[in-house]
Amino acid sequence: MRAPGLTVVLLGFTLATTQAAAAPLDTAGATQCEARGWAKDKDPKGSNIRNAPRADAPVIGHLAPLTKIAADEWTGVEFDIVGSKGGWLLIKEPTPADGMTLDAEHAADGRGWIWGGLVGTQLATVPLRSGPRRDTPAVARFKGDNWGPDSVAVSAIHGCEGKYVEVTATPIGGKTLRGWSFAPCSAQLTTCDGWRQED
Repeated sequence: MRAPGLTVVLLGFTLATTQAAAAPLDTAGATQCEARGWAKDKDPKGSNIRNAPRADAPVIGHLAPLTKIAADEWTGVEFDIVGSKGGWLLIKEPTPADGMTLDAEHAADGRGWIWGGLVGTQLATVPLRSGPRRDTPAVARFKGDNWGPDSVAVSAIHGCEGKYVEVTATPIGGKTLRGWSFAPCSAQLTTCDGWRQED
């Protein structure tokens, strides 16, 4: 029984909640690649992985931060580079396996985008070419041997096509160059495992 003058207000609640579906991974217009690289971002929180190749795309995961192995030596998570678009790289298959975490909506796919300036690689062939084919002119031929070029630092990966990657690279004591290199590797502490013959 209700007391006189008492107004009862009923509030309606929606018990069923709807969760917006996560945006699918955007790979439209991406070039397919077969390369390897590693995370070189110095941010102690690691690197953001995004669902599209642009800086304002939603973050869908992270790469682990660099691991310190000596006083001035660090290593990063290694991974396959399977696509590129506009300076961004589509990556998957991290080593170690727990070095890349993705949210629940993207974990099964196993891929995500990272800015190419945060990715390192090691060149394995002596010529740096003007295009992603063996028949394009060489921009430069680095000094080296059958294990690849000597002491060439890659400061950025701009894109990739097939087994070629477009890089900015600087040989010790030389000038900085931009060009395409065949089949780089993700060895961070040793030379690449053998010489790569261009296709």
